[in-house]
Amino acid sequence: GAKIAQLIGAAADEVIVCDSTSVNFFKLVVAALRARSDRTKIVTDDLNFPSDMYILQGAIDLLGGDRKLNVIHAVDGQTISPEMADAAIDHTTALVTFTHTAFKSGFVYDMPSITKIAQRAGALMLWDLSHSIGALPIDLHAANVDLAVGCTYKYLNGGPGAPAFLFVRR
Repeated sequence: GAKIAQLIGAAADEVIVCDSTSVNFFKLVVAALRARSDRTKIVTDDLNFPSDMYILQGAIDLLGGDRKLNVIHAVDGQTISPEMADAAIDHTTALVTFTHTAFKSGFVYDMPSITKIAQRAGALMLWDLSHSIGALPIDLHAANVDLAVGCTYKYLNGGPGAPAFLFVRR
């Protein structure tokens, strides 16, 4: 975790290596929804990795209540602007989650801007770094990110079956 922290702009004690990306994503989604239990909305987009979408719906089903998944649709099929995120996020939003680099198009999100929009509304921000880590510069502290997950098997060359990591800001 301490070694990966250096690659993502995090403190050594904020990152642990464990489980798979999907298991870590699930754990952080559930933790975020419990931390914001008075809110009902999760915001993501249709460029998100399919397993992340299944996990979001599974967490909603597991936790019950009036929670709902609000999916922003990329009009051009490739990008989501901060303005599109801002229009979808409101005072009922518990969690906002995107993949930093969209696997469908290679689009890289404006992490600081979208994180700020989510937090301004009182939501937690969760980034999936699986398609960015090892390929792009990442600075989670500079962007004030709350939560993140990522894999080690793609651009960190861990290979199939390699463990994933998760980040929780102090």
